[in-house]
Amino acid sequence: MHFEEALTKLGLTPIEATIYTTLCKHGALTGYEVAKLCGISRSNVYAALYSLQDKGKCYLLDEEPNKYIAISKEDLLLLAKKDFKAIYETIDTFYPENLLVSDPYITIKGYQNVIDKITNTIKSCKSHLYILTTADILEQFRDVLSEISTSKRVTIICNSHLILGEALVYVKVKPPLGFHMIVDTHCVITGDLANTSSQCLYTTNQSLVRLMRESLITELEMIRLTNQ
Repeated sequence: MHFEEALTKLGLTPIEATIYTTLCKHGALTGYEVAKLCGISRSNVYAALYSLQDKGKCYLLDEEPNKYIAISKEDLLLLAKKDFKAIYETIDTFYPENLLVSDPYITIKGYQNVIDKITNTIKSCKSHLYILTTADILEQFRDVLSEISTSKRVTIICNSHLILGEALVYVKVKPPLGFHMIVDTHCVITGDLANTSSQCLYTTNQSLVRLMRESLITELEMIRLTNQ
């Protein structure tokens, strides 16, 4: 994510983000100077400058000719924190109740989307989780698994002797296929993390949760018997 894209996340339009960035780089400028530097029509520049003032992102200096200056980095960060805090609290308080009575099967596509869903699901763990996958895939979740293993029971089956915090790691000689995880005997994530075609299935359907739990327990028992 680049700087101007981040500004749009704060509610600025693309033109406003470009103008704000220009003010940051060049200091106090007239509307004409902004238009010349940005290659944007003066009418659009002045409309954006007025909007930036309304949004508290720039100031009009009390001098002639009229010049505009961006708020400081410190002020922008404080405003961003305030806005994000308000957004977070609103979502937390008013998130609509789920009226569905069934447990849907949700397909998540795209490498980063899959990574984010797995990471967030790990962080939501309240008691214990099981993972069956390869060591290479586990490395992508090393930090979050190491952290959560200090307070939750984390059991991992993979193809290498990894040290992930206080997690219990069982070695399966044949590398497992894909990624499979059960969290709190409540939800399941299973799928593939190949960069080009990453996709996973997420569900809280208890039939699938029980089925995968039994499969993982069988894997653990076979590993224990092999190591005896």
